[in-house]
Amino acid sequence: MTRAYAGNIARALTHPYTHLGLRVALGGVFILSSIAKLPHHTEFEGIVKDYDLLPDALATAYANALPWVELLVGFYLVFGVLVRPSAAVAVLMGTSFMIANVSALAKDKEHCGSCFGDVWTLPVWEAIAIDCGILIAAMILLSTFPRGGPAIGLERWLNRAPKSKKPSSGRKR
Repeated sequence: MTRAYAGNIARALTHPYTHLGLRVALGGVFILSSIAKLPHHTEFEGIVKDYDLLPDALATAYANALPWVELLVGFYLVFGVLVRPSAAVAVLMGTSFMIANVSALAKDKEHCGSCFGDVWTLPVWEAIAIDCGILIAAMILLSTFPRGGPAIGLERWLNRAPKSKKPSSGRKR
C-alpha cells in the first residue's frame, strides 16, 4: 500500500460525512433493535437466559438494561452527542452480540430471535455479519474522532464557548 493510498483512506475515514453516515447507521440499528425489544420485554429476558451464557441474575440484569442502553446510545450517535463514549459502549455491545451469536451458531440455532424482535428475523450468519459491521463502525468512530466533537452534530454546537471580549489593559484613554 502506498503512502498516497493510505492517506486517501485516512482522509475518507476522518471526513465529516463519513462520521455522520456511520453515526446515523449505527445509531439507527440500535434504535430499531431497542424499539423492537421493549414491547416484548419478558420474551427477550427468556431469550437471553436461553443462550445460557450468563447466570440468571446477570441475564435478567442484561435483558433489563440492554434495550434502554441501545436506545440511549442510538440517540446519542444519531444526534452527535457523547459520540466517543457511545462508540465505546457500542464496541462492548457489539462484542456481547457477537459472543451470543457465535454461541447460537455453535448450538446449531438457525435464527437470531432476539436481535430485532418481531420486526426482523435474521439467520445467525446475517446477525454475525451485522455484529461485525457494528464493531467496525464503532471502532472507526472511536479511533478517528475529531477534537472538539463531530463536525456535524450537537456535541460541537454544545461545546462552543461564547466569544469572550478582549481583556482591557486597565488603562483609560
